[in-house]
Amino acid sequence: MKKLLTLFSFIILTCGAVGNSFAATKDDTFPNKVKTHIGTLTFDHGIPTEETSKKLYYELDYHRAVQAYLWSLPIVGQAQWRQSYLDQYKMKPNQMVYATQFNDRSLILTANESTPYLFGWTNVKDKAAVIEIPPAKFIGLAIDFWQRALTDFGIFGPFAGNGGTWVISGPETPQSSIPYIEGAKYIESKTNNVWFLVRASMPPEERDQAISQLKVYYSDEEPKAASIIPADNKPGRNYQPRGMKYWEMLHAILQEEPVEERDRFFMYFLKEMGIEKGKPFKPTGYQKEIMADAVVVGEAMAKNFVFRERLPGVLRDDGWRLILGRVEGSEPGDAMEHTQRTEHYDRFDPRARYTYEACTTSERMSFPKPGAGMGYSGMFLDTKGRALAGDRSYVINVPANPPVKLFWAVTVYDTDTRGLITSDQQRAERGSVHEGVKSRPDGSTPIFIGPKAPKGWENNWIKSVPGRAWFPYFRFYGPTEPFFDQSWKLPPIEEVDYSKYVE
Repeated sequence: MKKLLTLFSFIILTCGAVGNSFAATKDDTFPNKVKTHIGTLTFDHGIPTEETSKKLYYELDYHRAVQAYLWSLPIVGQAQWRQSYLDQYKMKPNQMVYATQFNDRSLILTANESTPYLFGWTNVKDKAAVIEIPPAKFIGLAIDFWQRALTDFGIFGPFAGNGGTWVISGPETPQSSIPYIEGAKYIESKTNNVWFLVRASMPPEERDQAISQLKVYYSDEEPKAASIIPADNKPGRNYQPRGMKYWEMLHAILQEEPVEERDRFFMYFLKEMGIEKGKPFKPTGYQKEIMADAVVVGEAMAKNFVFRERLPGVLRDDGWRLILGRVEGSEPGDAMEHTQRTEHYDRFDPRARYTYEACTTSERMSFPKPGAGMGYSGMFLDTKGRALAGDRSYVINVPANPPVKLFWAVTVYDTDTRGLITSDQQRAERGSVHEGVKSRPDGSTPIFIGPKAPKGWENNWIKSVPGRAWFPYFRFYGPTEPFFDQSWKLPPIEEVDYSKYVE
């Protein structure tokens, strides 16, 4: 009996020792009061107080709304572009708006001023669409509504400018509506809505004939010429709306598209904001308050991505930024490119940055090859690290022999609209195809941007707007080898006294 009591006592003491080894310590106890960037949070024995609970849920919903804004920039930009044409022209699928004048493209994100555009849209939910591009100097592309590239058209496309046919289907297109066309290029979009455009880069006297041969039709129709709508100098717009209109547009376009696996968490975030598929958008006062603030902060973050970028792998050796992709053989880093995808993740910040600043991508825009494709460089601050203000006078000294097979151009954009800079001059671009632009004896070409022209250089001048800032793109159409090996370099943008340039 005595031995049993001793053993029992030993077991009790042993269990007590083990239990004490797992006893709560000070480090295991969440403090009842903590200071954070959102203020002081208070707890009752580790449980959030009612006040702290409300603060944490608000912060959670707010952050989700900001991220949802950045996530949705590409699809809202496309929906806005389509809506502007629906409003102005009652545009239907498979029609194309023909933009030839300054205002036609002035509010389109970073459009060029060198070539006429034809913009179109189709919806392939119920039937496939067919696009026929004639043999001509067209430069074009198709994208889905998340702005992922589907194909290049024309001289940089798979048929190398020799004409070709594309059959486009989507995630819900009935297989029976996809026609067999011998020699056609088959494209499968991940969205029902598809956007397409072509730039008419042929000589003016050849344009009408080439455009008349464009064909866009549904698979159950006889082949027919594209229905062309003259833009009539109306400013089509695709920069995203502000305020509640942003969320209203997002809700509307999401009703038209299936949800992809990659986006299911974001759809959960949106559900908590009153945005769901198959349900009307009727946000509560609490949700409206959060969304109103989130759209402002979200846009500020997008601006920060563009104008104070911290992403690696996007700067050229000369300090200008690669707007898209990379040069062949180099590491793309975090630059935006046409698939938006890497081996282990989809690009998020680069996509938000690019689709706030610009629009549309293609393989040849992202990854040009010598003589084929396009290269884009941008710069957003002057040599003193300041915004490029419309009150000041600047010069971009373009060195001799820009490495291009087709042409080069400097295009200037407004920082708020990201569209062409708009003044009474109605000119936002100067380059090798613009009449009257002249070079110095050493072959360099100064491009002037300022409120007043330097005397004698008026044809090299783009008028800026005091009180507004701007930024330029340098476009290389058909870039050649010095673009890729970076042996040809652009200098930074300098503030200058134009009196030094008087002839």
